[in-house]
Amino acid sequence: MKIVVLSYSHHGRSMARTAHGLGHEIVGVMDGEPAPRQQLMDDFQCPGYETAVACLDASKPDAALVAGKHIEMPAHVQACVDRRIPYLLDKPFADSANRLRPAAEASEKYGVFSALVLPNRASRIVSVVQEMVADGSLGELVLYSSRLNNGPPSRYDPTPSAWHNDPSISGGGCWAVEAAHGIDTFLQFVGDREITVIGAVMSNSMHSRGVEDSGIGVLRTEDGITGIIESGYTYPSGTRGGDHFFRFVGTKASVFEQYGRNGEPLIEVHTTEGVQFSEDISHGERIQGIMGSAFDAIRDGGTFEPTVTDAVRILEIQDAVYAHARQGVTTHGPHPMG
Repeated sequence: MKIVVLSYSHHGRSMARTAHGLGHEIVGVMDGEPAPRQQLMDDFQCPGYETAVACLDASKPDAALVAGKHIEMPAHVQACVDRRIPYLLDKPFADSANRLRPAAEASEKYGVFSALVLPNRASRIVSVVQEMVADGSLGELVLYSSRLNNGPPSRYDPTPSAWHNDPSISGGGCWAVEAAHGIDTFLQFVGDREITVIGAVMSNSMHSRGVEDSGIGVLRTEDGITGIIESGYTYPSGTRGGDHFFRFVGTKASVFEQYGRNGEPLIEVHTTEGVQFSEDISHGERIQGIMGSAFDAIRDGGTFEPTVTDAVRILEIQDAVYAHARQGVTTHGPHPMG
């Protein structure tokens, strides 16, 4: 398929590389800033454009990879919707649910294909838990927790993604950038249940920046399932990529994922009979799996989950956690944040 990439970052460039590696042709690139636009042009040897509209109109792609500054991504989505072009959407989708909602509603109204590039969906641990839910071996899910903790915000400073540390563009720090992964997995297992935010902390104690470097949201469904979602920029720079963890606790079994000694993602299934270990696939393999499935669905006229409608729900929860944390000085700070 002929693909365009709308913006270099957050993950626009890496998504384009994955699409190219899957055998698709990058026929146009877009970024509003000259330097990252030129880098995309050099990488993929194709024309570059300053706006999404110009890129889509000139390139006439089969699908678009939508990334970019969080306050600009909904406009990129709308440009795809207006032209009925299928699109894959990078997280975190927007800086708030309200900004994305009109474009998402238009996408739904006109039946434009959308796919969220959320790699947890392709992980083996999610498949394992789904199978255990289906066969009853997990029992009832009572607690879900996840942690996605990466390196310091300074890693963005020398890159075209430096705007991540400007909350007027990104919407916030680690919670705005990373929480979508954990929220999406929680929603995948609780479905349409009503969710209430019962606790939240946004802290910039580690790096004293104007964005949070540690964010925690505590969620609760109407029938008593608890979700604890943590994101961070507090992992030491220059070692492993980060500190990532899953926990699913059921009434009959528990399933964890954490890293082994060599950085391999290990799944542990704990029951009364003992512990079973297996290895998950890498982050790169998960991204390839998600994007490959989305491209296959576009080609075959199929469906895909999650969609841009799910992105709005994820952002609604992100927004509600921010709002809960901002109610008190003990849950927001201690240094001033935008």
